[in-house]
Amino acid sequence: MRRRWELLVSSVFLDSSAAVPTVRELAAPERAALAALGARLTADPVTQADDFGRQARVLARELPAEVAETLWAFEERGSDSGVLVLRGLEVGDLPPTPPDNTGGLGGRTLLARQQAVVSHALGHMVGYAAEGHGHLLQDMVPNARLAATQQSQGSRVELEAHTEQCFSDLRPDYVVLGCLRGDADAATYAFRALDLLRHVDPTDVLELFRPLWTTLVDESFADFLDTREVRGPFSMLSGDVDDPTMLVDQDLMHGITRHAQALLERVLEIYVAHRHAVVLQPGDVLLLDNLRAMHGRSPFAPRFDGTDRFISRGFVVRDLRRSRFARPGGGRVVQASFS
Repeated sequence: MRRRWELLVSSVFLDSSAAVPTVRELAAPERAALAALGARLTADPVTQADDFGRQARVLARELPAEVAETLWAFEERGSDSGVLVLRGLEVGDLPPTPPDNTGGLGGRTLLARQQAVVSHALGHMVGYAAEGHGHLLQDMVPNARLAATQQSQGSRVELEAHTEQCFSDLRPDYVVLGCLRGDADAATYAFRALDLLRHVDPTDVLELFRPLWTTLVDESFADFLDTREVRGPFSMLSGDVDDPTMLVDQDLMHGITRHAQALLERVLEIYVAHRHAVVLQPGDVLLLDNLRAMHGRSPFAPRFDGTDRFISRGFVVRDLRRSRFARPGGGRVVQASFS
């Protein structure tokens, strides 16, 4: 059986030629069209989340044809890095970078409204009660109190390799980042499951598809869930060997055997050696395929003076019905107790 699997892996088509390029520069007419769509999204993302999502979904049908085709190709085939960056969108008026994520200020900008329209070409935006106060668009900003933590508001330490909400069956399919203000030292990292197969010994590939790892619950859910709870075991890779999905978390995941733990450490070494880095610029919208790739972020040094890195973050699921039981009243926010 193992020999048969090794032959399959060695012969599988691991070419990236069908994948979408990482960065897609928008042409001037496309930028104007997207800005016009964003201006028509009038509902407030914090106080009118349901209306905001419905408006964005309707407007997504009017995206420029070539932009829509790029997004659909990314959904179908992925990109050559695991992320797709739409570059050159209009940012609009911008408030100072807030000191924390309580206000949901970024979601009210023109860029974030365009981000929401783009997101709904791939599925449905949802919020998570334990992430950014349940806002559909969260302020991902450096927080002085959380600078050394493994959370989105950290800055002093590297945000380690992970799949977003690896511990939850209701994890998002896509993570979408709109860059309002950038930082030249803050690189977003991504690494595809498909590329992992290029660097793992064929004798270990079968192991990656076996349920050999458990995970804890992220500390950002500590107010709602027991972060000491052990979940799993899970496999690190799932699906087809020629287009696998991935589940990894450097901070929360542990192997149930010595070999499984050693293999996790090897995967993380490969990630560091071969990950793709993108430094976001104002007007970028980055879409991360949370099924096909793990991601992280480099450390950076904020000044906490209102001019720091300011990202609007959103989550997208392909199938909204799948989480219906966890969204009381059919709203847009997944309750933390179901995560």
